[in-house]
Amino acid sequence: MKKILYSISLTIVTLSALALLFSTATAYIPPGSLHFLAFAGFAFVALWIFNLALAIILLLRKSWFVLIPIIALLISLPHWNHCFRIWGKNVEASLVLEKPVTVMSYNTRMFDYYKHSGVNNTPEVTFDFILQQSPDIISFQEYYTKLKPEEYSPAAIAMKFRAYPHRYFEYTEKHKGNTGYGLAIYSKYPIIEGGAIRFDQSRNMTIYADIDINGTVVRVFNSHLESIGFQDSELEVLDSLDFRMSESQKRGLINISRKLTRALRSRATQAETISGQIAESPYPVIVCGDFNDIPVSYVYRKMRGKLKDAFTESGSGFGGTYNGRRLPSFRIDYIFHDPAFSSYNFRKFPVKYSDHYPIMAVIDLNPKR
Repeated sequence: MKKILYSISLTIVTLSALALLFSTATAYIPPGSLHFLAFAGFAFVALWIFNLALAIILLLRKSWFVLIPIIALLISLPHWNHCFRIWGKNVEASLVLEKPVTVMSYNTRMFDYYKHSGVNNTPEVTFDFILQQSPDIISFQEYYTKLKPEEYSPAAIAMKFRAYPHRYFEYTEKHKGNTGYGLAIYSKYPIIEGGAIRFDQSRNMTIYADIDINGTVVRVFNSHLESIGFQDSELEVLDSLDFRMSESQKRGLINISRKLTRALRSRATQAETISGQIAESPYPVIVCGDFNDIPVSYVYRKMRGKLKDAFTESGSGFGGTYNGRRLPSFRIDYIFHDPAFSSYNFRKFPVKYSDHYPIMAVIDLNPKR
């Protein structure tokens, strides 16, 4: 009996460690090669915590098995640090930092044009919230303008954000009167030049703006990578799942899986393109955006490259930025920056004007040596 229990325990511990390492591998293998592997990354946090609990139990029991989860935990520790931080670096920027610039990134979900949030007068309260935070640079994803209603018109938004005289925006879908759906960068500092990186057969893209911040030119990238594009009917399938699935639920799951696979592959290709543009930038960079992917992913690793992640530098907790009501909140919005810079005061604002939470950080462009 003891041998059987010994074998069962060893099997459980070994399989748990291997599952953790398997989920970690998602950061290194392109989804186009083994797309099913990419889904394992979503289980990383749960697997890491489970292995930590196993290690504590085995340590208390003084079992040599403890070495197995400990090795897996140590190998995957860098990825855990991308997912969870205990505390962040907070400073009074105006008193301590040499050349601070405050950067916000926000997927606005078209300023709630279709009234998904349930908040009254969403554009106005969204604009007021942003202006209260007063970031120096704002990267908007799902930026949306329209001639009517009036609050969505370019003139009304320009008047509201008159403290930001320098703007660069591009639309993937254009409407009359120079309005549409796309991305925008608003800045209190002069924008020297801007450009767009478009993706074939996609509503998503990346833009960049070269911004002169008191003599230091920085290229700010604003990225919105491929969305999954779930419909309400597909989310209802997820809501209704149980062990006895109907044929319609099975078909719904197959469709969901196909959409996830397509989005994973598209994001990987887009991330490879953008990472090349980042590497070729003539200026140090700040990268903002909604990547639609988690920290333990191929997309995150490619987009980040050698850059610093403002959340891992000065954030706390798990930092989930997705505000969808039917799916778990993952960290899918990011602010990266050149390794020569330092970042502080990373914040996620739990305001529910969109299906994403806005994030903001203070970046010191000339940190003291």
